[in-house]
Amino acid sequence: MLTSQAELVWQGRIHLGDEPGVYADAAYSGLSTELPLTLERINPAGPHATTLVIATDDLRTFQGYPGHLVEVFLFVPDPTGPTHWNRTTLTTARLTGSGDRHEIPLDLTSQGSPLRISVRVSVDTTVPPGLYDDFVLRRLSNKAVDFTYVASFGFRA
Repeated sequence: MLTSQAELVWQGRIHLGDEPGVYADAAYSGLSTELPLTLERINPAGPHATTLVIATDDLRTFQGYPGHLVEVFLFVPDPTGPTHWNRTTLTTARLTGSGDRHEIPLDLTSQGSPLRISVRVSVDTTVPPGLYDDFVLRRLSNKAVDFTYVASFGFRA
């Protein structure tokens, strides 16, 4: 039986937006924040996919605007420079509406293991300054079928 249950990767309170101090109990990061994590494939029989789950508080977007940008980057060794790594975009998504749980599916076909990825969440800046949505990023989780991929916070050697 295939099951999916989200595993907690990071939890805290990061305030994103253009009005510092709106959330006194959250660290203010400004217009974006980026979280590094390592994904390791531990079930060779499982699918080459996982889902990142982002939890927020007070996220609201205006109708007609694209929403807050989520970019997931993959870091891979540079074949031309042994001490350099390249960052490529694995996927992008938008956080819209007013929900507090957002799922970002990742297709990891043809990717090795472990994978070093980062998740950047940026405020929708197509809205006029002063009207940017202020919200709190609360949690990042990984949800893979039968725990095919497990995640740890930070880049692991």
